Amino acid sequence: MKILLSLLIIPILAFSGLQAFGQLSMGDAPHEVVKVTIDENGTAHVTHVINSTNANLKPIQIDTVNGNMTNLTVTDKNGNSVEYAKIQKIPLSIIINVSQRNMTLVKYDLVNAVTNTDGVWKWNYYEPQDTDYTAFHFPKGVDMVWANERPVYLGNLGLGQHGNGFRLQYVINEPVNIQTVQLAGNNVSVGIKTVSGLGNYAFDESLKAYSFNVDKANVPITVIMPLALLAGPYDVTLNGNATLHQEFHDNATYAWIGLEPSKNGTIQITGGAAGQGQTGTGGSSDSAAIGGSPDNSGVTGSGLNSSSDNTIYLVIGGIIAAGIAGIIIAKKTRSKTTSKPEKTK
Repeated sequence: MKILLSLLIIPILAFSGLQAFGQLSMGDAPHEVVKVTIDENGTAHVTHVINSTNANLKPIQIDTVNGNMTNLTVTDKNGNSVEYAKIQKIPLSIIINVSQRNMTLVKYDLVNAVTNTDGVWKWNYYEPQDTDYTAFHFPKGVDMVWANERPVYLGNLGLGQHGNGFRLQYVINEPVNIQTVQLAGNNVSVGIKTVSGLGNYAFDESLKAYSFNVDKANVPITVIMPLALLAGPYDVTLNGNATLHQEFHDNATYAWIGLEPSKNGTIQITGGAAGQGQTGTGGSSDSAAIGGSPDNSGVTGSGLNSSSDNTIYLVIGGIIAAGIAGIIIAKKTRSKTTSKPEKTK
């Protein structure tokens, strides 16, 4: 078997683009970071940054992200072409030899990786094995994403993901629907970010409840609830039945409540206390207005991003939200695992 394996590896590394078929893993796992830039049409531009420096002189096998691949290139950090081979399986694997192990860049595009369904862009992303993390960049106009049905506020930052993968959803330039409510003689604005149709807004101060109707199922909804109107903790129902929701991105002015209703109908949010109709707290002059320009993610005003650091880490089921451009993302160390042979097609 050792002789056969040696005979297989030698011709594989001899010619760029040669395809191999079999059931063997033909190289060591890399130390890599995957960078994914998604454009406004749903194409994912993927770069594997390979920094493996193992001393056992074995080839490196890079598993790619599965999808409709085009424009594959393998280069060094200076853009010079690197000789490689392919293992034709799902997903496709790239083999590079030991002399090309330091700072090798594998680049390709995945056309229609992210698909648009009624205004919501969706992708079931599976991270290649032995990846330190995947760094995502999103189109302009995306200030939050949904990861495994849980909301992650990004602002102008990116997303770092570490784990087996996740279900990604986002909306480009998501509309913010504004409803003005009268409370204690003051106008208080509630914002609802969604592409679902909305209607029949109502606020019942005696019940400490705010409600509205939605006309679509399985569409993400984010309610930007002024604490001046309704303070938490919150209970959320859909047609009278409790439904999953997530409170996130809270500050002294607003609480963001995310949910993805399984059917259309009436959403009711019940708070722990009704507010006093005041937009500031503790004598502060801070105020906030919903519905700003696209450059500030549709929300303007102070207090909406309380972090003074320009790096945000949100750990939600393996998702780490972090600023990517110009920001160092702390890597998790992982114990090295031996790759198992995979069936190829």
